Amino acid sequence: MQKKILKQYKARIPFVLFFLLLMTGCTKGPSFFEFTTEKVDRDIVEDLKKIKNLPHPRLLYSDTIYEVWKTCSGEWGGTVYFKNKKTNKIYNARATCPVSVNRINNKYYISNSLSHLSGSSDIMEVIDPEKMEQATKIPVYYPDIITREYESHSSKGTKKLIESFGTLIMSSFVYKQKLYSILLHYDTNQVTISELRDNKFYTIQEIDKDLFSDDPLIIKKSENYQKIYLQHPNPRILEINENKIRFISYTKSKK
Repeated sequence: MQKKILKQYKARIPFVLFFLLLMTGCTKGPSFFEFTTEKVDRDIVEDLKKIKNLPHPRLLYSDTIYEVWKTCSGEWGGTVYFKNKKTNKIYNARATCPVSVNRINNKYYISNSLSHLSGSSDIMEVIDPEKMEQATKIPVYYPDIITREYESHSSKGTKKLIESFGTLIMSSFVYKQKLYSILLHYDTNQVTISELRDNKFYTIQEIDKDLFSDDPLIIKKSENYQKIYLQHPNPRILEINENKIRFISYTKSKK
């Protein structure tokens, strides 16, 4: 009897192994993002000089309907402005401080970040910019006043999806209709690419902490493609194209 039972189990072993291998193959897939690195023997300034039509530092986004601008007064607040290209009407809301604007399914997502003290960040959603408070102008310079009274105090027409303390956002981008952000976590000193999902940040990938700056130059060519120029602590470029992310590090050319 025991020999018969043992024989039956032996007959099942190949099937079980095949099933386990099949399950393993189903769950294993390619990396979510594809990372490449490149080192170039020249000064990053050489490439910066080649940039044509450098965008205004406070112009965050532009599509067929709106230009989206920002002002920032640090701990005294910040503002996001939507300017209708056809009517020239301006709408604004409180945002401290805007670093990136993205559009998904006709909704605008404004990523905000403030490095004051332990840092904070948030992402807010705007479905119809013209339901925001109307403004008469976008300030063209930063007046040297302590109260920064020109910053908006209105949240009309906006919805805050997430607010995180001890976290900074360098930039956000879209891939397959999902919003991802490059985050610095003060508590762990880690830099991650994180997805906004169910109004929470979910870490997708940790990257080199030197690839974060709270004052980068961002050249955004589309929702899915942008170049982030970093000069401190080391000169580098972070290039994001769909799910392909390229790190370019610079060394000064030999004289």
